[in-house]
Amino acid sequence: MAEKEKAFDATKYKNDFQKEKYDRIIVNVPKGRKEVINEYAKEQGYKSLNAFVVDAINDKMN
Repeated sequence: MAEKEKAFDATKYKNDFQKEKYDRIIVNVPKGRKEVINEYAKEQGYKSLNAFVVDAINDKMN
């Protein structure tokens, strides 16, 4: 019997790429605060909460 070709696993590919290219930082905030921060980030023109957090960290470090 011929082996079935394994289907491309997009989730595994994405996870492997992220492990290779990025470090993860987990931030805990009080319940409900995430949405407040996210709305503020959007009002400031950020496309994502992550982009806002990274920019805020970089600003604080400079």
